[in-house]
Amino acid sequence: MFKQWKEKYLVLTVEGNLMVCRDADSPPDQVVALQSNCESIVEGKEILDLPRLPSGGRRDSCFALILPQDKFLLLLSDSPDECALKDTVTNIQLVKIMHI
Repeated sequence: MFKQWKEKYLVLTVEGNLMVCRDADSPPDQVVALQSNCESIVEGKEILDLPRLPSGGRRDSCFALILPQDKFLLLLSDSPDECALKDTVTNIQLVKIMHI
């Protein structure tokens, strides 16, 4: 089932949790324990069922978090400063997120 891409604010904690928030000032709507719940991380070029990207979105800016019974597709901002998740920073903002 396809859902719309939505802008979210994500925080990657030092404990390895990914907190999904509406914005920087909101409490998390969801917390994903990456160390215990994430089965794999897949880069955009490897995602076969990637939905149509929003205008300006690039496949190489996408990745998926594969969870036991779920999948998060993430589309990073084009800004190098905001694409720092792959470089393991503690606080990041992603431009678009889609929860399938």
